[in-house]
Amino acid sequence: MEPEPERCCFDEWATGNARRARRKEIAAGVTRDLLEALGPARLEGRTVLDLGCGTGDLALAALARGATRATGVDLGPGAIEEARALSRERLVSDRSTFSVGDAATVHLDPHDVVFLNRVLCCYPHVDALLTNSLPAANHVYAFTAPPSTGLGGILARAETRLANIWYRARAKKFHGFRVHVHDLEMVDSRIREAGFRPIFKGRRRLAWRLAIYERTP
Repeated sequence: MEPEPERCCFDEWATGNARRARRKEIAAGVTRDLLEALGPARLEGRTVLDLGCGTGDLALAALARGATRATGVDLGPGAIEEARALSRERLVSDRSTFSVGDAATVHLDPHDVVFLNRVLCCYPHVDALLTNSLPAANHVYAFTAPPSTGLGGILARAETRLANIWYRARAKKFHGFRVHVHDLEMVDSRIREAGFRPIFKGRRRLAWRLAIYERTP
């Protein structure tokens, strides 16, 4: 049996996100922006895979916008429990599955749409995450991440350094967790090499970059 993934702070964050999702359907503004950029046409009748799903609000919102089935994977057992509870409250537990796992290593069944929303920044190295998740996307691959260039990149790196000082000072609570700013040009290159073309690139203020790719015929 594989050891249980390190819980870190994901469960605590998921509890707060679940409260916001119950009030507003979607916990974070960037998540809403990603869904709006994707549009209902690319969700209607499709299956979605939400990696690092947290409380599951993105996956469940995709169901509300026409997806037929949603699967979520997250490192936090508590986060998965929140996602399952939210799916029951929204009466879609028969069309959603949430499980504990590391998206960089766990087996991923193919889905039409794969999301990595606010996930890249939680991994010190994204190569394994991209290698494992790209083959699972039949049609669409989408992510949000902190910017790595320009003024946004400068601010993101400064914020990351401050956040990691805090995480280091609270080592017993955060178990070595750190946040990261990755080279998004490298990420873009990896996705293109896997057979996708960009159909949308945008930003939410200076904090997040959004990118949506579609598999080439």
